[in-house]
Amino acid sequence: MSQLPAEYGMRTAPVLALAGRHSSALLGDPDDRPGIAGTAYDTAWLASVPAERRKNSAYFPSALQWLVEHQYADGSWGGSLCYEHDRLLCTLAALPAVATFGRRSADRACVQRGTRYLWQHAHLLKGEAMELVGFELLLPALVERAQQAGIPVPPHLNAYDRQREEKLRLLPAAALYSPLTTVAHSLEFLGDQADLPGLRASQAANGAIGNSPAATAYYYIRTGDANALAYLEECVSRTDGVMAPVLHPCETFETLWAAYHLRLAGIPSQLLLSQTERVDLRRELAAGGVALSPTFPIPDADDTAVALLLLQDLGVPADVSVLERFAGPDGHYVTFPFERHSSVGVNVHVLHILSSLPDYTRHRAVIDRLLAYLGGEQRDGLYWLDKWHISPYYATAHALCVLSQLPAALQATAQPLIARSAEWLRQTQNQDGSWGFFGRATAEETAYAVLGLATLQAGQHSSRDRQRCLAAVRYLDTVMHTASSSEEACFPPMWIDKCLYRPTLVVRAAILAAQTLGKRLRLSAG
Repeated sequence: MSQLPAEYGMRTAPVLALAGRHSSALLGDPDDRPGIAGTAYDTAWLASVPAERRKNSAYFPSALQWLVEHQYADGSWGGSLCYEHDRLLCTLAALPAVATFGRRSADRACVQRGTRYLWQHAHLLKGEAMELVGFELLLPALVERAQQAGIPVPPHLNAYDRQREEKLRLLPAAALYSPLTTVAHSLEFLGDQADLPGLRASQAANGAIGNSPAATAYYYIRTGDANALAYLEECVSRTDGVMAPVLHPCETFETLWAAYHLRLAGIPSQLLLSQTERVDLRRELAAGGVALSPTFPIPDADDTAVALLLLQDLGVPADVSVLERFAGPDGHYVTFPFERHSSVGVNVHVLHILSSLPDYTRHRAVIDRLLAYLGGEQRDGLYWLDKWHISPYYATAHALCVLSQLPAALQATAQPLIARSAEWLRQTQNQDGSWGFFGRATAEETAYAVLGLATLQAGQHSSRDRQRCLAAVRYLDTVMHTASSSEEACFPPMWIDKCLYRPTLVVRAAILAAQTLGKRLRLSAG
């Protein structure tokens, strides 16, 4: 494993948590990386798969047992942060499996508690800012599925008919079953209305539907396809046959975002990508953009922008004009085609690469439009939210890191945005040095806040920002000593897909980046 330069003063332990011992890059060999943590939503779909010979029992009984054992006291399933979009969707997915295959009195009580949760919490959806991926498609389908299993679903839960119609209008008819559109990732929304030949056309070479265990379990239930079952068994083999992640595989996404967080802390890109990964990224860029995995045939603007940035650091030539395929009609960039909502993070990351390329065609006009977009998206003039993460500390930190590094000619526009969000970070820090937006401190959000404050330039930070960051890093050091025994408690899922999930490598890289900056602050203080 490559070692960091001495001036970073890095401890060995956090590095080994990320990297394999025989890798030429800091992030380690792909086979040694932790991967996406399992989710209640996808595990519920696993638990819904019937056994081949006994249709009244589950093919994955350990997944069914996991659901029974991991229902919260309030009756819900989902991430440990109570985000209602996540909890309600996961609960709707879990109840039919337990109601169909559960035979014990404990299972019946489980169903009663989950049903009560739906009735008590459905009205809270409207109070949350960020929807989940495909939520407007999935919620109506899951409501219908639960009703078919005999669950008395509250009628006011299914209030997304208009949004569902709006989303389907965006999709050309020919795109519905295409593996080249992101709707494939959520095809379980079709329920009993699916066209079976169309479903078969959606299946990828790895047996998956949209690299989604949930969608693939749905497909297997409808078709009995052996390749789909093999994919599901491969997914759960990573967790002793118990849970499934929301996305698998997604190795390119994990590599790029872990590398990006470490780069924000000043760690050289030469230490972050192996030679093989550099060659693969350059090939994908030449073919039209970078996707979250070689097995997922849909490039996205986020992975493409970060890949361009890292390769530029390495002096590897790549044509930045590939980003034009993601340019939206309103002057900002979209992650994927057919989106209902834009992503702040995508536009921040596109700004990051374009602002470092003054020879880019129409450079200043594009930059000005991106800055205007970000100005309009700053919530209450304080922070940003991104469609891929529920915490504003994620988007705000990334925005501050990029805006503070813009050339002097652009700082007049950027400075008011920086000043307001930096002050928001200062005022929301907890006494123990931590940050957390949802009523509890988290290591991940604390790491983002450190990245946002510690990377501010001279004239942008206050005299106490160093102390704030050092207090935060002391909090992170304490948390990381206990993380191995309580992963879920230390790193609650906050990334947005069809449910909330945790990309463990990416989260740990953000924390390691914050610790790196803290170490540098200590060294510079003498």
